[in-house]
Amino acid sequence: MKRDFALAVKAIIIRDGRFLVLHRSKEEIKSSSMNHHVAWDLPGGGVRFSETAERGLFREVGEETNLKVSLVRILNCYDAIRSDVHLTILTYLCKYIDGEVKLSSEHDGYYWMTISDMRKMHLPYWMIRDFEDVYNEFVLKAD
Repeated sequence: MKRDFALAVKAIIIRDGRFLVLHRSKEEIKSSSMNHHVAWDLPGGGVRFSETAERGLFREVGEETNLKVSLVRILNCYDAIRSDVHLTILTYLCKYIDGEVKLSSEHDGYYWMTISDMRKMHLPYWMIRDFEDVYNEFVLKAD
């Protein structure tokens, strides 16, 4: 059995106290080897060989959303390990700089949400938890 390792990057993008959340297309959900049951997503994806994590993040955010962002800091790192793949995922906090959202074929919808919106739409617990941490650390302190 072939085993593989990959590095992925994800962005929590904040704009005027709201966070960008993407909705995955049916085709993307079907083709996913890791998350074939999760509809909600953050911008990001796989880092290419010889590409830095930060450069990969900017590329993926641009490809998936057409937005320009600036990095604030790494929020967390976690591993998704299956029988045939080990995926390490870095999640970055990013501030919106410029652009209007134009989605790639991987997603069929997007929302700029508050924490309250996320709870009403029943987003995954891990996503709400990460957004709450960002909100408490950055949005409330800025007020």
